[in-house]
Amino acid sequence: MISHEHHFIFIHIPKCAGTSIEQVFGHLSSHNGRGGQDHRSLRMLQPPATALHQLYKPVNFLEMGRRIKHTLSPNVSNPNNKIQVNRHQYNEYFKFTVVRNPWARAYSWYRNFIRDPLHKGAVGQSELPFDDFLHQQAGRGMLRSQLYWITDYSGRIDMDCIARFENLEADFDTVCNRLGIQTPELPHKTKGDGADYREAYNQSGRDLISTLYRDEIQLLGYTFD
Repeated sequence: MISHEHHFIFIHIPKCAGTSIEQVFGHLSSHNGRGGQDHRSLRMLQPPATALHQLYKPVNFLEMGRRIKHTLSPNVSNPNNKIQVNRHQYNEYFKFTVVRNPWARAYSWYRNFIRDPLHKGAVGQSELPFDDFLHQQAGRGMLRSQLYWITDYSGRIDMDCIARFENLEADFDTVCNRLGIQTPELPHKTKGDGADYREAYNQSGRDLISTLYRDEIQLLGYTFD
């Protein structure tokens, strides 16, 4: 999400309270229905000219392809998801994101997944146990590593502030203070059911998350408990 009014770039990692943040800043005000959130990665917003010598790397080349596809697509339902920044704006705007315990994040996405007929239809299963879901979906799509979303073309985590879902209100207040604005109250736009993710995991699932998200677990200091 890009706000030219408040001069910030917000990277909305799925299942990390980003919908609530987009709501309070008006990103979803002109959109109804599905697909309104802006889940573009940092590299989809970073002007390529800032790192031309890095574009040859396969991971960056693939992300450039996603960027081009998104830019040219006529099917982006929320026009705010087409907003871009130039090189000066990218360098000057305040960049922030919200991260979350990866075990909790995967379970939250599963709970969302099994409530949604379109998601279940995409995998061709009306019932999908959590452990099966993890082995099919973890590390892919919306469950890519959180570091994927916030890494720039040079491989650097280019964020001015990394807020935590587990400390959301205080960290969001810090973000707003640094933006020089009054902190708005965050709505529970997509609220979970309050279930404890730890009760859903068996050892296989715990180990899978530990392996797939090793880098973010080490960098962000998360543990299963």
